[in-house]
Amino acid sequence: MTNVTSPTLIDTLKQAAQAAGEILREGYRAAGTIDFQCKGASDFVTDYDRAAEHAIINSVRNVHPKVGFLGEETGATPAQDNNVVVVIDPLDGTNNFLHRVPHFSVSIAVRQGDQLTHGVVYQPLLDEMLWAVHGQGAYLGSRRVVASPARPMPEMLLATCLPYHAKGDCPTSLRQLTAMMPAVAGIRTPGSAALEIAYTGLGRFDAFWSQGARLDLWDVAAGIVFAREAGLVVTDLEGNTNPAEWHSLLVARAERHDELLDALRQAG
Repeated sequence: MTNVTSPTLIDTLKQAAQAAGEILREGYRAAGTIDFQCKGASDFVTDYDRAAEHAIINSVRNVHPKVGFLGEETGATPAQDNNVVVVIDPLDGTNNFLHRVPHFSVSIAVRQGDQLTHGVVYQPLLDEMLWAVHGQGAYLGSRRVVASPARPMPEMLLATCLPYHAKGDCPTSLRQLTAMMPAVAGIRTPGSAALEIAYTGLGRFDAFWSQGARLDLWDVAAGIVFAREAGLVVTDLEGNTNPAEWHSLLVARAERHDELLDALRQAG
């Protein structure tokens, strides 16, 4: 049986992300002519989205045939003879992609039992590969990432996700934004949660939070692995560290995590 915990698993995930990224680059260039069908209010699925997910599954299955899959488009496929599940968001930032906003990513994680162990977040337009393995660190390409010192709250640039249409809790998001805007240097909502969480690990953002917006596991799993391995604290807004039980999210450096947690909980 293939040893799915060997270092070759992360290499397989990176190759799968690159294969999906090539499909998405092609689609981005043709974005004005994409045919898409509506899956829900402002929630579109494109042929490129599906093709990218199939490319990931095929790439991983060819090397590790017994793993399971949890994909945004294809749903759940149980693992055979092991508890390893590959969690896939083939196109995190679909609305950006369709509107030709150059901010989206391929997100692939591995869950073994209740633990997230591997994460890959790939920005295909920049060819940036952000990846991490539990206990082995976080990397941008071949460079190991170490969290930079925390900035004071008034200097922090935060990222968040906002709800839209019926997907989430608009009043909670507005209360939290109202509380945080006077306290920090800026708040951004770029539209690819996996990428923003990973960017927080890189130091491009000082923290990421979400409560009002509805995020599924495939939206955040790979970014969580990367941020934790970069040295950040990742919990929900109750301080819970188990992603299976979350309905909210906070990613921050240890020196600011409790301060942000208190501010957001009071607002929310």
